[in-house]
Amino acid sequence: MDKSKIKQIANRIDKSLSEWDFNKAMKFSNDETKTRDYLVEPFFKILGYKEMDDYTHEYSLRESKGKVKKVDMVIFIDRREPTILIECKKANTNLTERNFNQLASYYHFHKESKLGILTNGIVYKFYSRNLDDKGELNPTPFVTFDLNDYDMNDIEELVRFYRLSINVKEIMEEASEIYFLERFDEGLLRTLYKPDEDFIKLVYRNMGGKRITDRIRDKIFVLINSISLNNTVDRIKVEESKDSKSGIVTTAEELKCFSIVKTIIAMSSKIKNTDLDRVGYRDYKGFFNIIVDDKARNTICYFKLNDNKKLMGIEGEEYDIGNVSVKSITKFRRHLTDSALSSLTN
Repeated sequence: MDKSKIKQIANRIDKSLSEWDFNKAMKFSNDETKTRDYLVEPFFKILGYKEMDDYTHEYSLRESKGKVKKVDMVIFIDRREPTILIECKKANTNLTERNFNQLASYYHFHKESKLGILTNGIVYKFYSRNLDDKGELNPTPFVTFDLNDYDMNDIEELVRFYRLSINVKEIMEEASEIYFLERFDEGLLRTLYKPDEDFIKLVYRNMGGKRITDRIRDKIFVLINSISLNNTVDRIKVEESKDSKSGIVTTAEELKCFSIVKTIIAMSSKIKNTDLDRVGYRDYKGFFNIIVDDKARNTICYFKLNDNKKLMGIEGEEYDIGNVSVKSITKFRRHLTDSALSSLTN
């Protein structure tokens, strides 16, 4: 879907949400059924879903012979089997791990459902199948929408679930990218924190060592810690500042932004691997540019990072990302990919 169409639908959703007095509806939502009727149904009607045509209540899923489970609400995309299963909880109560486990239990025996939503009528958590085990639901939501706290970018995330434009395959692919990036972040942490023998051997080999002994292994293990890693990052920044000849020291936070953005771009099927080498950065006083071919005019995005605010700019729009993390930046993956494509073709 092109950007103008996304904006058009997002504006329509935004208008409907602003006109909906969901706080009034919440007063009547004193149990799960009423939460579904007064809050969840109207929310999906705003997204273009029609009762009987697109969704139904208390849907029976066959768990085993003679045994069924009732799902609060299900959404049909192709009318054969429900594509999205929705677990509703009492309005504005906290959504817990136990609630998620209840939703996830449906996916063990119903392979046709692709996505899941856990909601209390105000907060909507969207889940997809697990990367490694398609019989499981991933325990991390790839999108969270809060009626009490959203902006236009959050609404543009909802556009993907709009009934007339929903593409389940694309949504699942994008969810997989988000899960992959989060696992990469976690995997890097696990690699560097209490490293395994292979990593220790690699460090020793790069030290010029040949045959590693238990004593050497133990010494290296102790030396790989937050202090030594911080020292290494500081040395990298010094080398990079020499390369740039600008005297500006690139921070670890800026390098993390670059790593996340480049990974997002690398995971797009629209961008060739050979183009990734063209993506770099240029550090200025006050902001950090991610660019193509070392040309400022081919800027994919920029970051302004200080103690008070973390801002990211893409194609003339500036966003407060709150903090530098995989989750806060992948929220803008579509916009980043479009900007990268534009910069790579200039």
